[in-house]
Amino acid sequence: MNPFPQEFYRQLIPNGRRRAPWHDYYSRSIYMVTLNKAPHIPPFSNLTGIPGNHDFKPRAIPTETGKIIASTISSLKESFPFIKILRRVIMPDHIHFVIFITEKTEYHLGEIIRQLKSTSTSRYHEMAKSLSTHNSANTQNLPSIFEDGYHDRILLKKNQLQKMLKYVSDNPLRRLERMQHSGFHHRVKILDSSTGKEYETYGNLTLLDDPDIEAVKISRRYTPAELRNHKLNWLRTIENCGVLVSPFISENEKKVRNWAMENNGRLIIVLNNGFGPRFSPKGQLHDLCTQGRLLLVAPLTFSQSRPILTRESCTSMNDLAKSIAEGKIIKLQPN
Repeated sequence: MNPFPQEFYRQLIPNGRRRAPWHDYYSRSIYMVTLNKAPHIPPFSNLTGIPGNHDFKPRAIPTETGKIIASTISSLKESFPFIKILRRVIMPDHIHFVIFITEKTEYHLGEIIRQLKSTSTSRYHEMAKSLSTHNSANTQNLPSIFEDGYHDRILLKKNQLQKMLKYVSDNPLRRLERMQHSGFHHRVKILDSSTGKEYETYGNLTLLDDPDIEAVKISRRYTPAELRNHKLNWLRTIENCGVLVSPFISENEKKVRNWAMENNGRLIIVLNNGFGPRFSPKGQLHDLCTQGRLLLVAPLTFSQSRPILTRESCTSMNDLAKSIAEGKIIKLQPN
């Protein structure tokens, strides 16, 4: 069942390259854009560094191909003077950059991306031609160095920009951390800096770094208009590939959770009981963890008998969800 206002309903297709139907891509906006490397192209960069080592910080060192891409990104302003590149990172198999379209324009974001991709591809093949012993090779109509399409994340909230910039900058760190701890079935402690309380997590810890995390809470005090606006915001978060966080206590909150699960959404679920010594999620939750779409957050204490939900415990879980959405969480060392 669709929990969102009917006028906003559309069946979502699990595709990270879809465009937001409610957004004007010619408008003054900020986006985080992701372009993936084509399979036949060598890495755009090499990763170096050690997570947690201040003398050897994780970073991505561009290859010659990566340098071409970086140079092309820098030169975009020559053709599109109304843009600003706020942050970028060239990863081995993809690139991220944050682009600010400073005014309403006749150019769709896709046109800017197409020029970046075509120019980078042309320069790459020119480089390959110069290094080849068969210099007669034609550089026209050669395959792109990028996969088809692109993925954009739209800046929706005022406090989201710094999270978005940090997300881009920390890409090498997160990749190296994932290489050290492959998979998403791990337990790691976190600290809520607003309360000083520690919690334990299970699943994809990098969801905490997402620049677009929205807390889900449905209150009886909401007016119909307020509830409608909240639901629209949650729907846009799912469509924008963001993360919903909540204990999902009420039946209506559970409907939002289930909708996100069914439509390729990503979730942080706050629990009211600890994991126990041999905890492992079952069924759909296990599958979501494996896919990197779920993080479970629980108190450190575990009770064999399921704790009864009280007004106080519900308030505490919703407060934690709010802290997560506001970026007030500190990651502690893995167990």
